[in-house]
Amino acid sequence: MTHGTIRVCARKRIITAITVLLASVCPAVAIGQGTPLPLPPGVTPLPQALPPVGPQAPLPAPALRIPSPEKPDRVSPGLDALPAALRKRPLTIQDAVAIALATNRTLALAGEALLRAQGRTLETRSAFNPTLAATLTYLRLNQANSIEFPDVNNPGQTQVIPLLNDSQRQIGVQATLPIDLAGLLRAANDQARFQEVALRLDINRVRNQIVLDVKTAFYDALRAQALVEVAEANLRNTVARYEEADKKLRAGTVARFDVIRAQTDIAQAQQQWIQARNTLSLSLAALNNAMGIDINTPITLTAEGAVETPPGVAPPGSTIPAPPITGLALPSGLQLAVAGKQGTPDKSAPPADATALSPADRIVAADPLPGDELFETLRDEALALRPEIMQADANIAAAKKGIVLARRSVLPSFGLSWNLNYAPDTAGFAPIITTWQAVAQVTIPLYDGGLARARSRQARADVATAETNRRAVVDQIVLEVRQAYLNLLQARDRVAVANQALAQAQEAFRLARVRYEAGVTAVAGVSPQIELSDAQTALVQAQSNQINALYDYNNARARLDRAVGRYAFVNNGPGYPAPPSGKVLGHSSGGGNP
Repeated sequence: MTHGTIRVCARKRIITAITVLLASVCPAVAIGQGTPLPLPPGVTPLPQALPPVGPQAPLPAPALRIPSPEKPDRVSPGLDALPAALRKRPLTIQDAVAIALATNRTLALAGEALLRAQGRTLETRSAFNPTLAATLTYLRLNQANSIEFPDVNNPGQTQVIPLLNDSQRQIGVQATLPIDLAGLLRAANDQARFQEVALRLDINRVRNQIVLDVKTAFYDALRAQALVEVAEANLRNTVARYEEADKKLRAGTVARFDVIRAQTDIAQAQQQWIQARNTLSLSLAALNNAMGIDINTPITLTAEGAVETPPGVAPPGSTIPAPPITGLALPSGLQLAVAGKQGTPDKSAPPADATALSPADRIVAADPLPGDELFETLRDEALALRPEIMQADANIAAAKKGIVLARRSVLPSFGLSWNLNYAPDTAGFAPIITTWQAVAQVTIPLYDGGLARARSRQARADVATAETNRRAVVDQIVLEVRQAYLNLLQARDRVAVANQALAQAQEAFRLARVRYEAGVTAVAGVSPQIELSDAQTALVQAQSNQINALYDYNNARARLDRAVGRYAFVNNGPGYPAPPSGKVLGHSSGGGNP
């Protein structure tokens, strides 16, 4: 190669490097006449088309009748309250949003806040209306007062002229028309009207947030189901590798270390599988909570219509079906449902048409860890012990008293009074130094401009809000108990698996160290030193897993106690030493669980 050729090649490399640098800074830079810069081998070309930015899906109509703000649902509905069409098939993401639009507690609270604001607006508006009232007064004095004069027409007789009667009756009618000269009433009415507008807009804000929350929870559940399938495939692969190693060990072609290492991998894969199933169960419970239905409602989801592929992105490659698991018992609660059918899908059959569902659309998520009788017992204990529920009961009782006060404002009022007057310097024809009077007054409101009706409406909204708040508290407590219970189950299973995995990892490390110290030659291209390094790494991981599982279990026990409410009442601390009675909380039943 000549020096000229070298200089030409060098210049080409410099030009190429500069072009690559410019292209990395500004992707619009291209080589030649609009030719894109070629990518290095192994780099995936990115899609050139912009992703869709339009609405993902139209907002569905509520799946159920929306309760009136004055008569909210006191208990979150279960599966039986849903329409029959939703009970017979897996829920789509649109179904979940439709359910939430009718049953979500935050949305119900927003409606009840609007109801109260409307009552406040009516109250301020009623101040412009005239009022009419009648007053009946009866005044009784200790004695009457009169004066006598000689009767000029009848000599020898006197004429008695009463100055003050001992009994006095009076009827009065009063009409009032407010004159808002200073504009105070008009300002108060405008303030209430704007507050009503703001709260009406708050319903839109809440609905917008609810749709996001429900979709996020729905995608989390689908993600958890996909991770469960990944964990299952990993577990099947490790079991198959163990069976293969065991066959070779019996044939004398591999060492026992290979079998031990495969058993360690099985334990690790089983831990991941346990955690994935627990995550799926928690995700479904969180979705129920986001929709506003009973936390324990068993639901099944489908990814149909929920998962979309960005345009210009190649679909993932096909996967090889995993071999069946042998020699390992899986819990009966595990169900793989694809396209509504149990079992493994038939991937050999092509789609019927171009609109056939993709593999992601055929994912169906079902709770692998359903509740049991022990969870029901813990839930009932929490409902009887958690002070948040008792606080909600007291708030409901206080709100109901507001209705009583509002209703009594339209009833007649009655008053009694007695006055004593002592005046030693009184003068006159018949001075009375000491006098007393008794007054009985009845006030009958004939028309108050709608003030009492507006106050009553506000009071009913307060009661509805208190009842929905109690429902939200109960659902949150049940969710916390379920989370604590499932986490405890997971921690228990992890401890069992971690302990076994630690023993296997210790044995694998011992065998690897013996092979390394004995100077055993490499087997299948892997030296004993690499075996020892891998075994030591696996041992450290197993030890970490065992420690984490052990402390997670103990922490889960404490969390379950807190979720149930066992730390709430103590005899030597402030507050109630025991759950207060139903009479204290404003209802007839005891224990704070009406």
